[in-house]
Amino acid sequence: MLGCFPRGEACPVLRIDGRRHSLLLSKAIFERPAPEIRYETAPSVPLIARDSYVAETANKIEQMQATVRLMSRDLAQIAGAVTDLQQTADQEKRWQTFQLGEKRSRDTKLDELLRGCRDLKARLDRIESCSKGDFHAYHSFEAVSRKLAELEAFPDYARRIERSLKLRSWVLCATIAAGAAIIVLANTLAA
Repeated sequence: MLGCFPRGEACPVLRIDGRRHSLLLSKAIFERPAPEIRYETAPSVPLIARDSYVAETANKIEQMQATVRLMSRDLAQIAGAVTDLQQTADQEKRWQTFQLGEKRSRDTKLDELLRGCRDLKARLDRIESCSKGDFHAYHSFEAVSRKLAELEAFPDYARRIERSLKLRSWVLCATIAAGAAIIVLANTLAA
């Protein structure tokens, strides 16, 4: 170790029992006792006070180094866990940003659709007020179907009226032609 023993004599050797530690930081890391130290037996030699002080100090330094190694390993594991947590948090943040963008897009499209529907309704209301028709009566398919059936009967009615008007117009034309012929004949006979 530090050369405190004469040549050929065995020095005490530090052994630290290996322990498994959890990946995350816990209270147990700070509250656990220092690692157990076992010494191999060496032949007993009378030590002077300085040598025993040096041996004790060397043992304490080795204990502290072992504790520092354990803590640095735990710290490395904790740093890895923190890095994983940061990556997960970043991924969640990106996902949340994506979802927020999609929600805004849907809301914008819905607002445009509602605005278009309101515009169409306002136009229809203006048209209804000008036409003075009873358009509120046709809110069901049955009412619309009845009205369409009525409108399908209208062409037959229109054809009948058309025939009667043609007949009347021919009669009127014939009457006018007969009257004109009588007038022309009366003028030729009077002359």
